[in-house]
Amino acid sequence: MTLLHRLLFGTPAARAEADAEGASAVTRSRAVDADEKEARRVAILDAAARLFDASGELSNVADIAHAAGLAKGTVYLYFPTKEAVYLALHQRQLDAFFVELCERLSAPGSFSVSDMAEMARAHFLRDRGYMPLCAFCMGFAADAVPESVWCEFHDGLGRHLMTAGAGIERRWPHLAPGEGLRLLKHSYALMVGLFHLIGEHSGHGHRAKTARPALTGIGSYEDEALIALFRYWTAVVGADATPLPMRDQLSRSS
Repeated sequence: MTLLHRLLFGTPAARAEADAEGASAVTRSRAVDADEKEARRVAILDAAARLFDASGELSNVADIAHAAGLAKGTVYLYFPTKEAVYLALHQRQLDAFFVELCERLSAPGSFSVSDMAEMARAHFLRDRGYMPLCAFCMGFAADAVPESVWCEFHDGLGRHLMTAGAGIERRWPHLAPGEGLRLLKHSYALMVGLFHLIGEHSGHGHRAKTARPALTGIGSYEDEALIALFRYWTAVVGADATPLPMRDQLSRSS
């Protein structure tokens, strides 16, 4: 007996059983649809990441769609502009960093300034596309991304900063409330500022092709960013044991 036949003509018990099966089928269908939507969204972001890594430029929606194996109109169902695609890609980078940071801050055991510096190295400095993409996203025109998309991005970043900032204050309880959040914001501003100052001249990322000369007496972006971060954090939260590679970098910069 079919599901429809049981619903229309079956006994009360049969109709109840059929109704439950129908509800279950709808739930399964919706879950599959949600999974497929997320898979397409991930495919779009992965394609955009590959194109950016290859060219150092923001590809247009048609190229992103082709690289993802989707129709151009499908990409627009998920992202209203190409800038929205790359803002979401930058959000994915930030999510990965803050998820790991919050896990590290909440886990038992020690967490030092050196650990924080190594996390910055792994996520921001060794990924040669991170800072160039960040620079692009910070330079978007106001109307390049819908206000709702900007609000979603800033809300997500704000939640990450609040959670991680509170974790930092638990690790270093002598910090006043709000100082953990301030430390993170200042650290990020420091890294972005250094990238604009020297990153594009030091072979870091795609902007190394600029014709402007490098600054005299300054090291690579990675070295200078690590030194600046380490000095700032130790000044704010207190010194800890400096690992040998960091001591070498600090001595070279002196």
